[in-house]
Amino acid sequence: MEAVVVSASVGAAGILLQKLGDLLVRELADKYTLLGSVRDGIQELKDEHESLTACLLDLDRSGDDETRSEQARAWMKQVRNVGYDADDCIDMFRCHLMRRNDPGDSGALARDIRKIVSFFRTLRLRCKLKSDIQRLRSQAQKVSQRRLRYKLDAAEVNYRPPSMLISYANVHHQLPALGDETRLVGMESNIRTIIGWLGGDNAPDPANAPEDAPDRRLRVISVVGSAGLGKTALALTVYNNPNVHGIQSRAFVSVSRTYDLRSLLESMVRQLYRRITSNTEQARELQGSENWKVPELQGIEDLKTAELITRSKEQLADKRYLVILDDIWNQEAWENLKQALPDNGRGSRIVITTRNIEVGKSCASPIGHMHTMDTLNHEDSKDLLLKTLFGPDNCPPAYHNVCNDILDKCKGLPLAIVSIGGMLAQRKHEAPADWRKLIARLGSELQINQSLERMRRILSLSYNDLPYHLKSCFLYLSVFPEGHEIRRGPLVRRWAAEGFISPVHDLGLEEIAQLCFDGFVSRSLVTPQQLASCGEVRSFKVHDTMLEVITSKSIQENFISFLGRHQHSTIGHDKIRRLSIQPGNEYNNVSIRSLSHVRSLTILGSTDKPIEKFRFSHLKLLRVLDLEGCRWVNDEELKDICKLSLLRYLSLRDTAIKKLPNEIGKLKALVTLDVRQTSVRELPEGITQLHNLNHLMAGAYVHYTSSHSVKHDAFDQAVKLPPGLSNMKSLQRLSFVDLQKSTNQELQEVAKLSQLTRLCVMQMNHHATWEQFGESLSHLSGSLRHLSVIQFAVKDACQLNFLHHLRSPPLHLQSLHLMGSLCRLPEWISSHRNLASLSFRETYLGTEMVAALGNLPSLVSLKLYIDSYTGAELRFEKDQFPSLKQLVIDTLWTLATISFQGGAPALERLSLVLLGTHRKKISGIEKLSKLRKVELYGDILDSEVNYVREKVNQKILVTREDHQQRPTRN
Repeated sequence: MEAVVVSASVGAAGILLQKLGDLLVRELADKYTLLGSVRDGIQELKDEHESLTACLLDLDRSGDDETRSEQARAWMKQVRNVGYDADDCIDMFRCHLMRRNDPGDSGALARDIRKIVSFFRTLRLRCKLKSDIQRLRSQAQKVSQRRLRYKLDAAEVNYRPPSMLISYANVHHQLPALGDETRLVGMESNIRTIIGWLGGDNAPDPANAPEDAPDRRLRVISVVGSAGLGKTALALTVYNNPNVHGIQSRAFVSVSRTYDLRSLLESMVRQLYRRITSNTEQARELQGSENWKVPELQGIEDLKTAELITRSKEQLADKRYLVILDDIWNQEAWENLKQALPDNGRGSRIVITTRNIEVGKSCASPIGHMHTMDTLNHEDSKDLLLKTLFGPDNCPPAYHNVCNDILDKCKGLPLAIVSIGGMLAQRKHEAPADWRKLIARLGSELQINQSLERMRRILSLSYNDLPYHLKSCFLYLSVFPEGHEIRRGPLVRRWAAEGFISPVHDLGLEEIAQLCFDGFVSRSLVTPQQLASCGEVRSFKVHDTMLEVITSKSIQENFISFLGRHQHSTIGHDKIRRLSIQPGNEYNNVSIRSLSHVRSLTILGSTDKPIEKFRFSHLKLLRVLDLEGCRWVNDEELKDICKLSLLRYLSLRDTAIKKLPNEIGKLKALVTLDVRQTSVRELPEGITQLHNLNHLMAGAYVHYTSSHSVKHDAFDQAVKLPPGLSNMKSLQRLSFVDLQKSTNQELQEVAKLSQLTRLCVMQMNHHATWEQFGESLSHLSGSLRHLSVIQFAVKDACQLNFLHHLRSPPLHLQSLHLMGSLCRLPEWISSHRNLASLSFRETYLGTEMVAALGNLPSLVSLKLYIDSYTGAELRFEKDQFPSLKQLVIDTLWTLATISFQGGAPALERLSLVLLGTHRKKISGIEKLSKLRKVELYGDILDSEVNYVREKVNQKILVTREDHQQRPTRN
């Protein structure tokens, strides 16, 4: 993983080393590439950067950003800048060579002659490269000398100021320092749940259960949630709650991210041997006397780790105990500590708190519990804020609106509410307008305001805990505006275009990106929004307060610059490398010259052009351009964009463009082109010159539920294929394509796209045939992973029967979407081992479909849309659909009964349409033990909602969406 993901601190340095090496390798193969004196210069520059990059990595790994000296930060910034400058220099040189020295397909002698001619034509360019390399070598050497001059070694630059020695080690303990009444606002339900599992309140005392009762086993309760939700406050409250029965020994151990195992064990043993008395006067008399001392603790400070573990087990051997392990960050910490906590058959309990979901699951298995904490609802958030601001007093009417602004900013995060409220509580004499200005500058206040220091450090812990190779991917999320739902697909492609991730060995971008996503989700750094059919996170949001933290870090490292919002000033960024233009009114004071080094530009959802005199062609170093939702982007703007020769990622999604110009073929480096939700209906012939293009996306989806679980391809937004498509050898994704407008020759060219993994094709003519496409599809059987075939259906016409006669079926498919009359399933689908997602619409399949699909071992998602199934009963028998997690049943007019009889045991999400008089009898839903969410949509009766709620566990979320718009044919 580390080899394919780049650290934010390393920046372009790692990518540059690879490019310098590639340039030297190319020189060995092509004697005309470089001037002789330049080769040595490149080699020396590469060697210098290897040393600088190694030192940069050492600094990045050796300590947190919070503990790094200002000298070290300045030096690391200088290394990154030299790396960026060199990267730009090499890319521009390679781009000019590629544009001026393309020998085409001529013979060897002709190619050599053209190379010689091109060498002299580009001599000036090569001389400039020589000068640039000399300058860059000089810069790199000076930066290296500064490291030695200021002794910037890893061991010397990471220091902890006196204030940090305490606050950083115990920063997570500080939330419970609030008064009891305040810190427990909104926590009542959490407290009841945990105490119930511990055997408190009305729960039976496990110690009184029979010897062989499960309740007498040691159980671990995991409390999981992101930073600032109050996990420690909850744990402390539970720990001190008098209603937990029969605890004979207890300990509260704060683990934290960096811990000393021996010190933790000593602290735990001291607490476990502590004398327990309920008599306050007796405790006061014993304290300080010889009777208060415990013989077993004599000399404990000299005991080794193994001896402390033994001492702990001896003390707990015959006692019912409660141990809180607060703030566990990794599995290793849990494995080390649990050795000292025996399962003694006394109904003992361990409570751990963690930000990492995977750690929580591991600790709680196999017979424990995992409790996931969430943000506060609006009423509890308001209650907490007002108590923090005004104590027992009422909120003055003049402050009502500004308090709502604060709540909107905090999004229910207790730590944010308490920290911001505590800061403003010291400014009660100020007017509401002054409070509002302060909230608007929250980003800068996080850096300078001592009242917010605690919150910043707590949230920074989550960032600092990331492996160094994930930090750039996480910091990059700050490029998106506040509240933006970040989709996985575009983000992954942007990461790749920025050089943060790259394929390696048998891992593709999707697999590598999924590892990144899993890391963010399991650490509770982001909040999942939409799930893919297979259960993976498809989109997420970053909490506003965490976004402010990583935005501040991005600005500090000159990783990303911002325009639009005042608190995100780019002052001090002498060279802007990545720019995010967000809503605001501070655009036109920006100098066009200051943007000359921009390599990534993001403008999302902008109604008007933010900088009036700005032209895209001025950004010659641009690699990433995302203009999604910018309706001012038109065909004229696009012609200007076509001059950006280094561009790798271009998103024109939901813009006003109507036609792609032939000049799009000049973007030789382009890897991703996204024109979804535009009026583009035809691809120009020039696009076939994009030999590096991996992802070509057109068309659109229409979603019918807020969860996006039910969707449809927009019938009228597919594009026509251009002639010469076979030139695009790197193409991996092609959607949506209207084959009805394509010639046989163009369809034959599709068969030559040997790297194609995702293909979506459609024909709206009821009588169109698929035989020629079927022949092309057979050639792609080794590469295709995702296939969609769409046609308006005619019942009993069996329009998609070509799938039965494929010469070579796509046996590596992971997802398949079919719309059109099929009549019966092809045998190769019924025996498929890899299919994870199936979606049918208007296929008119009979009852044999259920038995055939029920045996698919990998099927995770099944979506049965309108007229896909003609049976009266949909029955899930035992041993059928063993892996199914998502089921969508939408407008099956003939269906009367849905019955779960032991099948689909892993089902987690169920979506059902209920329309008009065509009601469905649902039975056996209570047997779905893994069910987490039921989504009802259509014309829903309250009685149906109540019936489902009665049948399922109270913890299962049941939602309804009435009168959703249904798919129509244009």
